[in-house]
Amino acid sequence: MSVRTSHPSLPSSPKTVASVASAEYINGPFSNEESDIVEFRLDGLLPHLTDVKNSLLQLKNSQLQTLITARCTSEGGISELTAEQRSQLIMGLSPLATFVDIELANFETMREAVDFSQDMNSLVIASFHDFKKTPSQSTLRDKILHAVDSGADIAKLAVYHNSLDDVFQCAQLLQEGLPIAVSLMGMGPLAPTSRLLYAQLGSVLNYGFIGDKPTAPGQWPAKLLHQAISQTTPF
Repeated sequence: MSVRTSHPSLPSSPKTVASVASAEYINGPFSNEESDIVEFRLDGLLPHLTDVKNSLLQLKNSQLQTLITARCTSEGGISELTAEQRSQLIMGLSPLATFVDIELANFETMREAVDFSQDMNSLVIASFHDFKKTPSQSTLRDKILHAVDSGADIAKLAVYHNSLDDVFQCAQLLQEGLPIAVSLMGMGPLAPTSRLLYAQLGSVLNYGFIGDKPTAPGQWPAKLLHQAISQTTPF
């Protein structure tokens, strides 16, 4: 399958994603001074899907883009949901979303949701998460190529950094001529430094949180990350 390279919403520069996982923040207020994209974590918002839909409808008329995901528990999801249940959640809302995030490991199992979302003109992110370590460069490169072969629009890699060498290896990877837009982020104590660095090196989606609780270890508050990215110069 070929990668779409001319979609009007495909990021050409680093964007900040503000992640919403709590019902308290579903209705915002959201601002382009806080982020470029608002992510709704459906796996954490199951009793409030009508409110999520209403927010997506309102944001369609704003300058902000939107992202939805229904994460599986093995890659950080909050609720125990089958692949079929998650596919149905995504297909119900993807016509309203700019981006849809589906784990690379579940891409084929959830192929119906992948194809439907792209047919609805959403960009599909193939994501990979490792909450314990940073895999080798060759492993991460293989994940990116797998995302390409699977027909994803963006490859997302979220990995745990245990050393500065982990940061160096990921920074080096971002400077290669990669065949797809890549979102790369670190987790853990080195995450804040690494996330800003990776944005400078071209990571297209850079995640922060709204409220008082990160959705991944080491996340910045979205507003602070957005300000920091806007004030830094790409390498």
